[in-house]
Amino acid sequence: MVFSLMHESGSALILKKDFNSGTPWIEREFRLFEQLSPHFASADGCEVAGPVYLGADKSFHITEFAKGRTASDALRTPQSQAQANQVFRRCGKWLNHLHQHRPSEPETIWMNWIFIEFYKLSAGDDVYAQPEHYSAFLKQLHGQSRQFQATPCSRVFSHGDFHSGNLILGKGTVVGLDLAYSKQKPAIYDVVDFLASDLNNPLPARDIGPGGVRQASVEFFFKTYRRPISRPLLNFHLRSRLLLELMRIQQSSVNRNHKVKIRFELLLARLSTAFEQPLAR
Repeated sequence: MVFSLMHESGSALILKKDFNSGTPWIEREFRLFEQLSPHFASADGCEVAGPVYLGADKSFHITEFAKGRTASDALRTPQSQAQANQVFRRCGKWLNHLHQHRPSEPETIWMNWIFIEFYKLSAGDDVYAQPEHYSAFLKQLHGQSRQFQATPCSRVFSHGDFHSGNLILGKGTVVGLDLAYSKQKPAIYDVVDFLASDLNNPLPARDIGPGGVRQASVEFFFKTYRRPISRPLLNFHLRSRLLLELMRIQQSSVNRNHKVKIRFELLLARLSTAFEQPLAR
């Protein structure tokens, strides 16, 4: 659980507590904040949560409070598409610096996990999507996956859960949070995680590209994210990400909340538009 602490001086701190005993991730995350703080000190406008204190029993740590709002909030209520574009530009810069924390290593990337995860989800009792919703998309993904098996890529120090809720946009700063899943892995996964945040933008979408997200979001992200990534490979992974998200929507959730049904229809429309286009666009 995460708690906000107010000091008598009026300053704020954040306490993150694990109520399960014997788990090492709280200390590990705290040490990562310590290691990354000097690395980000060289990046103009990019920071990580400032480490303050690690509990003696290592079940909690305290970090500085980051003023601002999450990138998720900024994307849900943009005043214009131009404002949303700047969210992608700023967050691309933060990720670019994180991925420079350690030297990259050569890696080959495989697609099998996508289909393993898909069939696991489709076998669930409460899945809302029906075969007529996803069969054509799945068939295309299977065919497209063959060209990407064992593709060379870069393994870098990655965030591991790089969604828009884990970044705080302050006045001239972007602060990264939650390093619990950080490890060396292909750089593309963090990129796909964040670009999928384009789904949260409620403004009319007139430029959906072959990955199922706005082409402007991709363009602005890569203005500041400098590591080269194959666009066909990126679009394949974005399509896969959206399809898996479609499969995670449950019938019981649709019954309880009409917004979940709207989300399902949005994903379906994005997938349809994406699969009508060539991967290389």
